Amino acid sequence: MEQTDVLLQNTYFLLIVVGGAFFLLATSGKFVNQMMNLIYNKSIQEISAVSDEHKSSESNPKSSEDKQIILDRISTGLIIGKCENIIILLLTITNSYTAIALIFTAKTIIRKEDIGKNSMFFLAGTLLNVTYSLIVSYLIVLLVKYTTL
Repeated sequence: MEQTDVLLQNTYFLLIVVGGAFFLLATSGKFVNQMMNLIYNKSIQEISAVSDEHKSSESNPKSSEDKQIILDRISTGLIIGKCENIIILLLTITNSYTAIALIFTAKTIIRKEDIGKNSMFFLAGTLLNVTYSLIVSYLIVLLVKYTTL
């Protein structure tokens, strides 16, 4: 009987964490987009394009090449953001909050050039995503804690 209880607790833990991870992945991009839109009164595409406007003053800033650069930037940010969500969730579950700070710092250093071009887009997006990931991850931890007692 004791083994069954442990197995059930582990199953609940796994279901809650996997479900929480899917929820986090499904909602984090929408949350960041909505908040950026709310804060800056612009779409994510317009915010992303800000860094390209100054270097293409003679050419048409709305050319197909510029649009592709903007879409590539958003796609890269989306992939990085989703990886960041999973890493933050796993580190929160294991109470490794210092490691979260190290990852955030490393990401900032790696994307230093991009941040210099458009700090509003990169820093605001990163901070919104990290904050949202931490809140959802902590709620998942609380859910696990109180449902597997």
